[in-house]
Amino acid sequence: MIRRTRRVDTTLLIAFAQFVIIVLLLSGISAEYQSNRNMQDWIAQNAWPVGYLLNGYLASTLVGVAIGGAFLLLQKWRSTEDVGKE
Repeated sequence: MIRRTRRVDTTLLIAFAQFVIIVLLLSGISAEYQSNRNMQDWIAQNAWPVGYLLNGYLASTLVGVAIGGAFLLLQKWRSTEDVGKE
């Protein structure tokens, strides 16, 4: 039973790390989009719906979700440590 819990925790940690990497990449692309007029023009002409995703709101929202998720994972990790000591 303990081995299964650790596997789930490891899987959750890996999934969270992947999410954080994706958010960081999206934030970088979003920052480049906001500062690069040529990129804005090209996206407006060729892929206009993508402009809504790169306007900065999605990236900042996902950063907030990642921070909240990190606190939840830390809380879960600390609570499982306390149960193991008893």
